[in-house]
Amino acid sequence: MEASLIPSIQNYLAVTPWWILLVQAFLIWIVYLACKGIFFTLIIRASGRYRQPVSYERQGIKNILLVGDSTAVGTGAKDSSQTLGGFLARDFPRTNIINRSINGSLTRSVLVQLVTGPTPTYDMIIISTGGNDVWSMTRAKRLRRDIRDVLQLANYMSGNRTVLIFFGNEGSAPFFPIFLTRLLMRRTEVVRKVFLQVATEERVPFIELFSNARKNPFVIHPKRYFAPDGLHPNDAGYWEWYKHLWRLMVDGSHSFHER
Repeated sequence: MEASLIPSIQNYLAVTPWWILLVQAFLIWIVYLACKGIFFTLIIRASGRYRQPVSYERQGIKNILLVGDSTAVGTGAKDSSQTLGGFLARDFPRTNIINRSINGSLTRSVLVQLVTGPTPTYDMIIISTGGNDVWSMTRAKRLRRDIRDVLQLANYMSGNRTVLIFFGNEGSAPFFPIFLTRLLMRRTEVVRKVFLQVATEERVPFIELFSNARKNPFVIHPKRYFAPDGLHPNDAGYWEWYKHLWRLMVDGSHSFHER
């Protein structure tokens, strides 16, 4: 049966117009991602790693706002204390950490997150976004406009104390099949270039996390740094991310003091 199947497939490929094959391949991709998405939802919820944004309001004098996608929420971590917001709350105990990020949001959605809530100004705004724009194929022109609007508004609200975080290796996630790796890495490079250029123009520090695959711990040790869904960081993964942010806030251009 297997011997007769191969010639049948070869004959089908030979007589079927290329555009039909292309449409069918695209539909197979959509179905595959849908199935993976359902699996991700089930496994991440069953493991208790589907997080909701947690704010730490302690009547502090200063306020840090965290906005963005699931990486800003902390989905994939076992506990909220092992997320970017949790680490910030631990290291800055007299500062209010307000988290308005939303799972699955695109960069354009960050604008809404910024203006939601009673506090119009912040001592620092941290934005973690871009991953969903990679695989959802947000056009570069639209993304450039979105991230510029986001950074300009964030700078206005924080007195030019905004930080932009971008993972930069969407294609390294085990969630995606190997045949999509190159496509996703090319898409990642598009998003990276847009973010880097606009962040430079708006004078916003750009934390590009592990863009070099040869030094990328998520690529070298995926089981150590990815959550069970193969898409989000786990506790160790978020800690690796946070160390870059912490250095910027302690020794970098955006040094943060609670006094």
